Amino acid sequence: MEAEPIPVQVPSDFDPWRQPLNFTVSDGEGGWWIITKNMHELDDYRYYGFRLGISYGAGFGASLMLFLVLILMTKANKRKSFIFLLNAACVLSNTVRCLLFSTWVTGEFYNPYTIMSQNWSRISDADFATHITINVFGVLVNALVFASLSLQVWIVCITTPPLHRTIIMGVTTTMACVAFGYRIAAVYYNTKLTLAYEQTDSIEDLVSQSYILQAVTIWLFSCVFTYKLGYAIVQRRRLNMPQFGPMQIVFIMSCQTMLIPAIFATLQFFNILPEIIAHVLTVVCIFLPLSAIWAGVVNDQDLVSRAPRWSPAVNQERLLRHEYPDYHKQRLGSLRQEPPNEHVVRHEEQRHREHVRNSHRANAQEHEQ
Repeated sequence: MEAEPIPVQVPSDFDPWRQPLNFTVSDGEGGWWIITKNMHELDDYRYYGFRLGISYGAGFGASLMLFLVLILMTKANKRKSFIFLLNAACVLSNTVRCLLFSTWVTGEFYNPYTIMSQNWSRISDADFATHITINVFGVLVNALVFASLSLQVWIVCITTPPLHRTIIMGVTTTMACVAFGYRIAAVYYNTKLTLAYEQTDSIEDLVSQSYILQAVTIWLFSCVFTYKLGYAIVQRRRLNMPQFGPMQIVFIMSCQTMLIPAIFATLQFFNILPEIIAHVLTVVCIFLPLSAIWAGVVNDQDLVSRAPRWSPAVNQERLLRHEYPDYHKQRLGSLRQEPPNEHVVRHEEQRHREHVRNSHRANAQEHEQ
């Protein structure tokens, strides 16, 4: 049975899109209160929920896809390396975190009446368990991100002097530990207040400080990583080795995979998109393995292109051996009869040693990645 509309008198400046909404709330002692909100607050709440769900849903899909790509694109002999296991665990943990956050907007914590009336009586144990699990996975992803960043900086700094390497690792590791400590404190107090049905306004400053330290840490690691790779490329050019190889690919990708997460970490402090904070850890987790994947693909192509069995000279020699065996025997006989020129031999040996020395230096720098 439909209710009949009741005519009412409204003021001349009445805005139906901002009209008041009354919520009846129990005072906990048998009485009831009327809480007045407006339509605009409800609309903002609705839009924020949509954007938050889309953000974490997109993060879940991107993390899951990159996890599969990482598994498929990494060679079997490299899947036991610590950097691969760390990146894979980071992406997988972030996938679970984004999935749990996507389901959080459908629980009682985000019920319109719960938000507007601040009445938490209908929140179940499952909702609390989901909330705590989200916080735990957030801390886990944060720890894995900082560990992966520290490991990659250690790898690119392995050829630096011991004193410089100690200073760089000491500063970056200390900054990461401080940021992680603030993050743990913020998560602890948030969980404690939530379980006690209390407001979290008292820890807003602590949460903001944890995000600021996280952004500063990401920027610090990004600057060190990008600068060290750029300096390594300059050194390679001084050795007359300017070819486009895995080192250059890692540098180009690091400008993207390191600086873009740092930019996202900065944008969260501007009131552009409130839910952009959902993308900070996701972008870092996604972009960390990309440089290694690109470098591995380019390295494989480079090795194939330099393989002796595919060189034109070797193919021509094989063809001559197969088609003209007499010519091959005569050529070998002539080479044996001609005495080698001593000066030519020394010059060729010197060129060969210089080429091998430069190749070893280049391979040592490439294998650091």
